[in-house]
Amino acid sequence: MIIEDDPDDVFLFTCALERAQLSLNREVQWEHVDNGLDAILLVSQQDMMEKLPDVLVLDLNMPRLDGIKFLRSLRNSLVLKDLPVFVLTTSAAAAIHEEAMQAGADKVFVKPNNTKALLEIALEILARSTSGSTWSEAEDRNH
Repeated sequence: MIIEDDPDDVFLFTCALERAQLSLNREVQWEHVDNGLDAILLVSQQDMMEKLPDVLVLDLNMPRLDGIKFLRSLRNSLVLKDLPVFVLTTSAAAAIHEEAMQAGADKVFVKPNNTKALLEIALEILARSTSGSTWSEAEDRNH
């Protein structure tokens, strides 16, 4: 699940995912939510239906519920606390990255300004999955 409010960033990341799935010769499915509140509600509903996403890619600066508050809410749930979350943010500030990690992010990436670097991020996220058809739980967490 991609949780991002900027349509341009969503477009660029989904293009990187499409290129990554071709490179890895595997199918990747994703959905998009444009704010943290709708994302937490959707993930909670999917939990009840046992259809949780395997990985979340999260922006920090979003309307209705920012990424840090989203992470804290997610990590307070016994069922959702282990769901892998990769933060993709424009901020390069170490303090913001540390706050995201303390709130429960598995890894923080700075949004790159070129498609090659974005593809590398998508490949890293996909490489950490264990399922051949969808994203799955991160094998090892980088805290």
